[in-house]
Amino acid sequence: MGRIAGALGVVGGAILIVGGYSGWTQLDRVRDLASAYMPDGEAKERVILVLNVLILLALLGGISVVIGGALIYKGFCIAGRVLIALGAGASILTMVVQGAAAYATGRWDAFVGSNMTMIGVGLALSAAARWLA
Repeated sequence: MGRIAGALGVVGGAILIVGGYSGWTQLDRVRDLASAYMPDGEAKERVILVLNVLILLALLGGISVVIGGALIYKGFCIAGRVLIALGAGASILTMVVQGAAAYATGRWDAFVGSNMTMIGVGLALSAAARWLA
């Protein structure tokens, strides 16, 4: 079952990469807003640090899923599952943020038409790989 899960992870990650789905732009905007409107202090620094980490994970979303799938294929199931969870989790979080922004601005149809086709398949395959591993 590990080889099937690994193959699903690699294919799902490749679809995420080909789909060009990156959460960097949306999370970068959130980081800029937090930087501009939060009062200075330790809490602001921590929020910005967390957002920077999320931006990095979002940038590596599909790549980390591919690497995780390859690790599962080679028998390193725990490490592969962690990488898939990080990559697909960041993608899901970004999709939720972009979906909320699209809904708030009245561009829901464009969001569904562009993001939910290829990206949805990539996320579904990534989740299946993680579940089967």
